[in-house]
Amino acid sequence: MMTIQQASTREANLILRIQSVLEAHAQLSPYHLGLDVTMEGPRVVLRGVLPSAALKQALVPAIRQAGVLGQVCNCVEVA
Repeated sequence: MMTIQQASTREANLILRIQSVLEAHAQLSPYHLGLDVTMEGPRVVLRGVLPSAALKQALVPAIRQAGVLGQVCNCVEVA
């Protein structure tokens, strides 16, 4: 069984991996600092604002590149 500390370390590492992928992404890189990546239970939750729907749609495939196979909740707004 995983301890709470191990789980939180695993979540923190996953968030760092996602942030690294977003920072390196050609289209999303300029906006990565304005995106909030958190874990809510087993789900990855994305919040923030992007200037286009195409960029919002690019988020989940980019996150999959970080090895995230679980549920992703894309709560990013387009403005």
